[in-house]
Amino acid sequence: MSPELEKIQRFIISKHREFFDESPSPMKLQKLCYYAQGYLLAQEKELFSEDFQAWQHGPVIPSLYVEYKDYGWKSISKEFPSDPIELDEFISKEVCDIVAAYGRFDGAALSTMTHREKPWLEARGNLPEDQGSRETITKKTMKAYFGQMLSSDDEK
Repeated sequence: MSPELEKIQRFIISKHREFFDESPSPMKLQKLCYYAQGYLLAQEKELFSEDFQAWQHGPVIPSLYVEYKDYGWKSISKEFPSDPIELDEFISKEVCDIVAAYGRFDGAALSTMTHREKPWLEARGNLPEDQGSRETITKKTMKAYFGQMLSSDDEK
């Protein structure tokens, strides 16, 4: 796991605990990282270098999966150093907004959401929804999709 991803996932877990008084499950953490990366890519900011793969239950970063797979469907109880996580102010605010907006949903609901979105659908092609896949969800597709999402939000 890259140092950037390590920092972002720790920040997301920390903010989720602060906002919702509980830790996310591994599946939920994956989806929160996905939405954070997507919305930031649409704003010309890459949070981390890792690519998501279009797994059966939505976008997954394999190294993040390996880190937390032992928690299964349970909340991540791992403790982290108490030192503050240094993030750019813009990135910190955006990621907080994403955790606040998407953190109210559980991992299964977030997975369902991603199954309706172009990046996951495009990466999987004609594969049935219940079939495994290691196809990469490209940052280019994520940037375009989330750019459209931000544009449609601006029009409201």
